[in-house]
Amino acid sequence: MVRDPHPEGAIAHDPATLIAEHGPTLWSLCLRLCPEPEDAYQEIWEKALGAFSRFDPAGPATLRGWLLTIAHRHLIDRHRRRSVRGVVVPLAGLSVAPEAEEALDLAARRARLDAALARLSEPQRRVIVLHHLHGRPLEQLAAIEGVALGTIKSRLHRGRARLAELLADPTESRARRLGRQR
Repeated sequence: MVRDPHPEGAIAHDPATLIAEHGPTLWSLCLRLCPEPEDAYQEIWEKALGAFSRFDPAGPATLRGWLLTIAHRHLIDRHRRRSVRGVVVPLAGLSVAPEAEEALDLAARRARLDAALARLSEPQRRVIVLHHLHGRPLEQLAAIEGVALGTIKSRLHRGRARLAELLADPTESRARRLGRQR
């Protein structure tokens, strides 16, 4: 588990410092779990900065964990509102880095991953993103989601299997399908 870089009781109160330290993690979460990541990112920071006075550095949660919990809950709320309204918007693309060929390859792989993640069910996507990309332990995800650990493990297993299927080389998967038919 990654601890915050600040010693206990010395957590930065400056919003710019908080955003500089934890912004990339929250942005990554928004980008992968929300079709409107810019709006979600701003709303999460509004909530977090408004509630910062209630954060207890001596409590059981790290600042990073506290911020990720706020973000996770906010993104679930946004998803529920979107589900009720019936609006489905595809995930936005990632920006390309300056190193042309390598950056284009990386951007293409990320776009494939984002497209594959978008095709997963919302619960599977949340578990995969929070566990694999943000390092949240499965027990913590079970507590946050309010489900049994076995349910989280099942979502993770099925989500990984579906991702492997979606990310497989199309020529390889076609050959596999043809092999099954014979």
